[in-house]
This record gives sequence, C-alpha cells and structure tokens, in this order.
Amino acid sequence: MTKRFHLRLAEPIHRRVKELAEAEGVSINQFLVMSASNEVVRQETRGFFRAAAARFSPAAFAEALGAVPDARVPKSGSLPSR
Repeated sequence: MTKRFHLRLAEPIHRRVKELAEAEGVSINQFLVMSASNEVVRQETRGFFRAAAARFSPAAFAEALGAVPDARVPKSGSLPSR
C-alpha cells in the first residue's frame, strides 16, 4: 500500500532534486522515494551500531584477543593457508 503526501521544497532544492533525478534516469517521485528509503536504512544502521557499541565489553574483547594464537606473518604479507 502506498500513501500520498504533499511536499514543499524551496526552488533551489527542487531544481537540484530534478537535476539529480534526471541524471539517474528516474522521476522526481522515484528519486525522493529512494532518498527517503536510503535515509531510513542509514538511521536503522546507525541505531544498530549504537546498540552494539553500548553492549561492547572491553574485558570480553581482551579475552577474545587472548584466545587468538600468536603467529608470525610471512614476509610475503599473506597468511598461511590451512
């Protein structure tokens, strides 16, 4: 289901949106839908990483690093295959 709403844009913004939509080969409506969708994803991603950062435990991180065995990296710069 789609919803409609009116959007007022200042002339310079409208002009730029129109130019960008034309450059992408899409309608102004499609461009604005894509822009809004991208912003929703950006906000959700930011929320995800903020929540993950809030759960970060330096002690658990240090413990996990301590479980990684020490290994020398060959001069070739690549890790040995298993």
